[in-house]
Amino acid sequence: MTIPIEEVWLNRKVVKVVLKGAKDRPGIAAEIFELLASWGINAQLIVAGSGSKGRVDIAFLVLESDYLKLKDKQEELCSQVDAKGIKYEPKVALFVLYGDKTLSRRPGIAAKIFDIFAQSGINIEMVSASVDAISIVIPEDRVDDAYMVLQDTLGLDIIEGFGYED
Repeated sequence: MTIPIEEVWLNRKVVKVVLKGAKDRPGIAAEIFELLASWGINAQLIVAGSGSKGRVDIAFLVLESDYLKLKDKQEELCSQVDAKGIKYEPKVALFVLYGDKTLSRRPGIAAKIFDIFAQSGINIEMVSASVDAISIVIPEDRVDDAYMVLQDTLGLDIIEGFGYED
């Protein structure tokens, strides 16, 4: 099966944030990310799972340059959205694999991409998919391995940095 990936981007300068036990109610995500935006913090990737007992964990990535700003505001964030706490994982990286608009309509593509990582022993910490992209977060210490296997498997150069200034 050919993998319809046209471009791969890598950002090594991200921090994984998990907002633990936020009150699960309509509008909670809007409230969280509006608050972050008011502090000049932008989420690079957002993944929320199903909640239980009226609470939900929401994981997202921020740029390293926003990490300390968020840490300074974490108590306010938790208080505002009635969250139980916040956890940070600064040693991660984000790969975004872009394809054409058929990417989401072709069964097995995500499985094949996940298998590329699995065959290299690389654990995926977060994943998100859209119509034309699959975003994958992995541990920072496996970035070079993932870089090489993706480059070899897909035959594409990998663009680093997403165009953000350091």
